[in-house]
Amino acid sequence: MLILLAWSGIILYFMYMNDTMNETVNQRIKKLRKELKLTQNEFSSVITISSGQLACIETEKRVVNDRTIKLICDSFKINGEWLRTGKGVVFSEDKDSRYNKIVALYDTLKPKYQEFILDAINNFIKMQDDE
Repeated sequence: MLILLAWSGIILYFMYMNDTMNETVNQRIKKLRKELKLTQNEFSSVITISSGQLACIETEKRVVNDRTIKLICDSFKINGEWLRTGKGVVFSEDKDSRYNKIVALYDTLKPKYQEFILDAINNFIKMQDDE
């Protein structure tokens, strides 16, 4: 059951990735704004551009420049590679926040599943060492 759920998650991830890779940076900005549940006024105010500029970006009447990409990435902790290309994760995270998230998720598991995770990690380390 756990393996089936993992495969389902992987398939959904790749379907999402394929979808975002076919989008333009302008479309990803609009999608991001909507996922953050912000109006054009709210989003543009945070990144310090006019709502008119944002509207032109979202309707692809304006090319997105590096300054705007940097403002979006810095303001919302967005992965610049994802914003530019659609590849990678949407939100950038530092090692500490990823570590804390992993530990929190691990702590919610029953002991038998925690052992399964530890065994899997050890197997991955062995595979990596064999490469």
